[in-house]
Amino acid sequence: MTIKERIGFATLTLAAALVGGAVSGHIFAARAVDAAAAPKMMTAQKFMLVDAKGNTRGEFNVTGKGVAQLAVFDGTGTLRAGLGVGSDGAPALGIFGRDGKPRIEVGLANSVARIVLYNPNALPQATLAVATDGQSGLDLLDKDGIPRASIIVATTGAPTLRLADKHLARVGLDVTPDGLPGLALLGSDGKTRASVTLNADGAGAFTLFDDNGTAINSVP
Repeated sequence: MTIKERIGFATLTLAAALVGGAVSGHIFAARAVDAAAAPKMMTAQKFMLVDAKGNTRGEFNVTGKGVAQLAVFDGTGTLRAGLGVGSDGAPALGIFGRDGKPRIEVGLANSVARIVLYNPNALPQATLAVATDGQSGLDLLDKDGIPRASIIVATTGAPTLRLADKHLARVGLDVTPDGLPGLALLGSDGKTRASVTLNADGAGAFTLFDDNGTAINSVP
C-alpha cells in the first residue's frame, strides 16, 4: 500500500451542517403542582415566560421552518440558551454569549453526533464528531473559520493527522492498523511530493514524486 493510498487527503467532514437553536445543560428544580387544579391539556402556537417586570425570559414555539424550540433569555432580553428539534428530527442544544452569538453547540444531525465550539465572532474553531460507523474526528479551525488541522480515527482503528494551509492539506501522518507509520508532504495542488514510510519488513523508505504524483526517486 503506497503512502498516497494510506493517507487520503479528500476532505472528510464529520461535523454535519449546523442545526439552529441550542441550550445549556442546566437542570431546573420544578415546584410541586396541584394535579387536580392543573389543566389536562393546553394548546397554543407559542408560550412566553416573563419575569416580575414583564421582561421576556423564555419562549417555547415552532418556527416557520418547523423547528420546535425552547429559548431562554437573560435580563436584558439577549438569547443565552436554547434547545431545538428540527422537522427532520435533528436535535441541538447550545449556549450563547452575552452578545447573543453562539459559543457552544451540541447536536445530532444525519446520525452524526458533534460538538462545535465558536469564537467570539460566532465562527466555528473546533469540532468533535462521531459518525454512525464508529469513525471519530477532531477538526481545528483558525480565527477565520478555515480548517487547519484534523485528526481522524477510522473504523479500522487507524489514526490520520492532517495539517493544512488556508486551502489544502499539506502534511499528513498516519499509522496503519498493522502498525506501519507514514509521513507525506503535499504541494500547493494537494498532490503528494515526498513521503517517508516504514514497511512491514522494518525497512524505511524516502520517496519523491513528480507533479502528477508519480514516484520518481526512492531511497533505498
